[in-house]
Amino acid sequence: MRFLIHSVRVAVVVALALLVHRGHQRTLSDAATHDLKATSVASLQRFLPETAAVGAGSPAVEGGYELLDAQGEVVGTMFQTSPEGDTVIGFSGPTNLLLVCDKDLRVAGISLLSSGDTRDHVAAVLRDEAFWQQFVGRSLVSLVDQHQPAVTTASATLTSLAIAEAMSRRLGGDTARSRFAQPPNLADLQAIFPTATRVEADPGEPSVNRLYDADGVPLGWSLRTSPAADHEIGYQGPTDSVVGFDSAGRVCGLLVLTSFDNEPYVGYVRDDWSFRKLFAGRTFAELAGAAPGLADVEGVSGATMTSQAVARGIVEAATAEAARRGRKKRSLSVELVAWAASVDGPQWGALAVIAVGLVTGFSRLRGRRFGRLIFPVVVLAYLGFGAGALLSQAQLWGWAAAGLPRGATVLLFLTAVALLTPVTTGRNIYCAHLCAHGAAQQLLAKAIRPQRRPWLARWRRRLVAMLQWLRWLPGALLGVAALTTIFDLPLSIVDLEPFDAYVPAVAGGVALVLFVVSLLASCLSPMAYCRHGCPTGALLEQLRLHGRSDRVSWRDGLLGLCLLAAVAVTCWPEIFTP
Repeated sequence: MRFLIHSVRVAVVVALALLVHRGHQRTLSDAATHDLKATSVASLQRFLPETAAVGAGSPAVEGGYELLDAQGEVVGTMFQTSPEGDTVIGFSGPTNLLLVCDKDLRVAGISLLSSGDTRDHVAAVLRDEAFWQQFVGRSLVSLVDQHQPAVTTASATLTSLAIAEAMSRRLGGDTARSRFAQPPNLADLQAIFPTATRVEADPGEPSVNRLYDADGVPLGWSLRTSPAADHEIGYQGPTDSVVGFDSAGRVCGLLVLTSFDNEPYVGYVRDDWSFRKLFAGRTFAELAGAAPGLADVEGVSGATMTSQAVARGIVEAATAEAARRGRKKRSLSVELVAWAASVDGPQWGALAVIAVGLVTGFSRLRGRRFGRLIFPVVVLAYLGFGAGALLSQAQLWGWAAAGLPRGATVLLFLTAVALLTPVTTGRNIYCAHLCAHGAAQQLLAKAIRPQRRPWLARWRRRLVAMLQWLRWLPGALLGVAALTTIFDLPLSIVDLEPFDAYVPAVAGGVALVLFVVSLLASCLSPMAYCRHGCPTGALLEQLRLHGRSDRVSWRDGLLGLCLLAAVAVTCWPEIFTP
């Protein structure tokens, strides 16, 4: 029974996180429809003083709008990074930006529309003028491959890196977008596979489709040249084509779809049997290797440039697909080497501290001088004030909503250790050995020893009596953090805990006050904050397997109510939408 109740308790937390994530994705979808045309002209004039009105949709930037002067002439363009940039997570969420460009598509200014990241990290980046100025004057093309900006905000590195990458993603970096709106459907592909009754897109590459007959027998697969070859221009534009491969992996058909080229020329290519014969029977490897006769094809008479562009596009798409498969098939050892190369020296140091914490927590070291004094000093100095690596409600709920960030190696590893060890081993290794704020309280308790200070006895008795009435506070704060995330309430979860104080350049006033008050309380009552004020500790204790895990507590009821609220918001969002 104990394991059953414990499993249900863990399942409630997991289900809550999944529903929070689903609700956040819907919020992002709604934000993507933000009406940029409602942007005030005054806010745009900060960057382009000649702006007098917002015009029609921009032909230069998809989803953007032209900016007009008093005479109706185009003086610039504006667009937002959402929804493409919403896949980039900073410390705890994505950030949506408004980019204003001049008529030459050079950045004139950037402003923040909204952010799901931690308030204090975003505020730190907003104050960093040098970070924003490095983008002003840059062409949009130059931002596409600029994932690592020259200047980052030291106290909010993940947030500033994510902002730069969001701009890159919005402009086509990493995830290229097709210029052709309509992908090939079953009716199109039946021209190559006449007996096909079902088509399935490859989960890893939307340009690849798998074809099946009525009995579910695989007939082969198709490769679309867009977007990999959208830059291959014929007479006056690119052409979208599809190559079919039979079950033996050889070309069994070629289909020319829509094109931005002159239609008579495209028609000549569609109707030319000898052009299609150039590809018939060739293997995928031959196409990816630019087999003889393809790279320098003479072309279709009357449509030479168009047919040559189609041929180059087929080779380009096959080469890109071969490269993707090569990356997918990389061995585990190669992946580990690539990951290791991306981790810098200070991060390795932090990972080593976490590993030592694990060893300490599961060995006799925890009761010796090393575990009680030396290691807490290391954790406080290195993980705390050095790396700022502390778990928090803002981080955990932010990750549940928006997903895991890239580059947060130390925090990801620390979070995995913190969440998995209490669930599987019954030991809360994080709170006992890896939390910098816990380490600070441990060291204060040893340095002051309030039980041995008679002059502190009166204050200690009063505080202890008051703290007895606050046993409910950590669980209540955990519920507040969960409900704030579920209902998207205008409350900054970062204000519930003091952990931002370990990065002073980011910390807000509330975090600093909580930091000081919690440590003062711990001077009188050892580990006062951990026992009477920490919602993150309450969550980890909720997940811990122990001898009383078969008892249902009020915290179980609170998280159960939070789960019901998340279900309601997910199933009936219109009720909770203002």
